[in-house]
Amino acid sequence: MELRHLEYFLACVDQGTFTAAARSLNVVQSAVSTGVAKLEREVGDRLFDRTPTVLVLTETGRAVVGPARAALRARADVFDAVDGVRGDIRGEVAVGALVNVVAIDLAEAFAEIHRRHPGITIAMRQNPRGTAGNIVGVRAGTLDLAFLGSYPDRLPGLAVHRLAQEPLVLVCAGDHRLAQRGSFTTADLAEERMIDYPPGWGTRAVVDREIPNRRTVIEVADQFFGMSLAVKGFGVTLVPLSVARMQSGAGILPCSDTALMWDIAIAHSSTRVPSQAARSVLETVLELARPLRSITQMPP
Repeated sequence: MELRHLEYFLACVDQGTFTAAARSLNVVQSAVSTGVAKLEREVGDRLFDRTPTVLVLTETGRAVVGPARAALRARADVFDAVDGVRGDIRGEVAVGALVNVVAIDLAEAFAEIHRRHPGITIAMRQNPRGTAGNIVGVRAGTLDLAFLGSYPDRLPGLAVHRLAQEPLVLVCAGDHRLAQRGSFTTADLAEERMIDYPPGWGTRAVVDREIPNRRTVIEVADQFFGMSLAVKGFGVTLVPLSVARMQSGAGILPCSDTALMWDIAIAHSSTRVPSQAARSVLETVLELARPLRSITQMPP
C-alpha cells in the first residue's frame, strides 16, 4: 500500500471531488482517480460512491479515514524526527483561522516565525463555521493549530491556551437612541434590529447564550461589514471592542448589566504530539500575544 494513494484518498475526503483533490495536491486528476482506484482494489471494497456532483464515503471509506490520517502523520513524524536531529525545523503547519482578529498581532507573530524558522510554511484555513469548525478540524487532524473564540469550557481532546479577553460592545449609528444614553442592557436589544454572525462563531455563541430573544434581521460573515450596516442605521451589532475601535462614525456602547466577554485562544490536539514546526508556531504566538491580555478600555 503506497502512502501517496492514502494521501489522494484523504484529499478526496477533504475536497469532495477528484478535480478539487488534484488541485489541492497540485497533481493531475487522473493520478488521483487512478490512485484511489488502486487503493480500493487493495482493500477489496469501494471507498467512495461516485455521484454526478460529489464523492460520498462508503462505510468502508469511513472506516479507512482514521487509519489513513494516522499513517500520514506517522510519515510526517519520521521526517520531523530526522529534521530535529539536524537542527532544521521545517514543514507545513495548518492553522485554523478566525476572521477579524484584532486583539493580537498575528502578522507580527508570523513574521517572527519566518525570521526564526524560514523553512516553516503556514497554511491558514478558514472554516465558515468559525470556532466550531476549527474544533472539528483539530480533532480530525486536518488542523495542527487553531484559533478559537469564546469556546466551550470543556473541549475533550484539545489543549487550549488563552491569549486575550475583551468585552463585546454594541455598535450602532451615532444618532441611535442608545448612543445618546452611552450604554445598553441586554433587555434593550429585545426590540432592536440585530445584525448577527454565523452559527459556530464565538461571538454568536456569546450572543445566543446571553440574548436569546433578539430579532435578527441579517446574518453576515464579516464584522466590518456588519459594523458598516450598523453605522448606516440598518440595525445594531455586537463585536469585540478591539474590532469596534476600528469603525469610525459609530456609537460604541458597553453593556451595563451583563459581562459580555469574548475570549480568544489557540489550541492543538491533546492526544497527538505536535510537530516541531507546529510547536515553534505555537510558542511564538504565545510569546508575542502575551496570554490573557485584557482589553477593557472604551474609546473616547
